[in-house]
Amino acid sequence: MKLTLEIRKKCRFFWLQAIRKARIDKCCAKCFIGDLFNEVYENTRYQEKAFVKLNIDPDSRVKAYYLCGLSKGFQYEENTHIAFVPCEGQDISIENDKIRLVITDARQIDFKNYKPNPEGDFTDKQRACRNWIFANYLLDGMPL
Repeated sequence: MKLTLEIRKKCRFFWLQAIRKARIDKCCAKCFIGDLFNEVYENTRYQEKAFVKLNIDPDSRVKAYYLCGLSKGFQYEENTHIAFVPCEGQDISIENDKIRLVITDARQIDFKNYKPNPEGDFTDKQRACRNWIFANYLLDGMPL
């Protein structure tokens, strides 16, 4: 896969993680166990505009990839959350006022309407966290 990310509006930062395992006892990025692509974070941190291009090599241990972009001021509606898996011949293309993203040979996972209901006590912050919701999605064996 090849990822090209252009930041068009000042952001706090973006991060990309290859997820091998998930957990729901934590919140935010701590929900995922796997490898971070540090160049995404380093090249987008507190940038007005930024450009990141990278190759993502296949890894059979990875269940999914997650790209998260946090807006300046952490405004929920301005954040970016994109989960994806390799898929030869398909591309992800997203363009708006905040970003332009192209990921070749990948398919986006649509978990937007997924409503997890795990047993146990979880905070409102966890239940609203898109990372936590996707961690539940993975643990519940939903389709990738």
